Amino acid sequence: MQSGALSKASLQTPKKLQLPLFQSASTGSGDHTDPVLTLFSNTLSAYIPGPAVYPVATWFAARRVKLRISRGRNTKSGDFRPPRNGSLPVISVNCTLNPYAFLITLVHEMAHFHIYDTCLKQGVLPRNKRIPPHGKEWKQQFRNSFQPFLTADIFPAVVLAALYDHLKNPRASSCTDPLLARVLLQFDRHSPGILMEALPAGCLFTAQGGRLFRKEAKLRKRYRCLRLNDGKIFLFSPLARVFRVDQQK
Repeated sequence: MQSGALSKASLQTPKKLQLPLFQSASTGSGDHTDPVLTLFSNTLSAYIPGPAVYPVATWFAARRVKLRISRGRNTKSGDFRPPRNGSLPVISVNCTLNPYAFLITLVHEMAHFHIYDTCLKQGVLPRNKRIPPHGKEWKQQFRNSFQPFLTADIFPAVVLAALYDHLKNPRASSCTDPLLARVLLQFDRHSPGILMEALPAGCLFTAQGGRLFRKEAKLRKRYRCLRLNDGKIFLFSPLARVFRVDQQK
């Protein structure tokens, strides 16, 4: 793994690591003595490739936003939340992501902040302007935000190739881009369970949370699965990790 790989210490991250951020007093872009910049640099170095740390830390140190590093979530890799009741906006990313997936998700959410901040400066809230969360404005901002990171010293060649393809029409999540998701999967730490696509049809399995499911037919992109305790239907990504249940028991 390249520099910035998840360290042993990063695996012991508390439930939520939240970094409150206020406008930096530093005016020099190369001021490494800024305590806010140092705080972000030290934190981010455990999660993203080394060459990306300073540019990302500098971005955060110049904006009024919080960075929250969360435990793994089943439903999302990260999110952006506008301010509520006078609080600062929050960008959160799961600590369980490998360094390349973490950086991609982080820049994805930074692009959401840019759209929100631009609307505020124009005196219009995004929800009133009816800007789709992943519409053309966000897509263009995501492409622009990602340009400084499209280098071989940050991403391996196989990830760069998938990213160039992804940026032609960015998806709502890297997980919904099959090519990019499969490439990023190569850099994950060993995870328990098996991929949904490797599970035979008709098998019983549990997902995180312990509920029992039966794998049924594959739809266009996802697998239709029946939750046995209540008969509800759920759709699982082919790359979701699940736990096979011995049906002889």
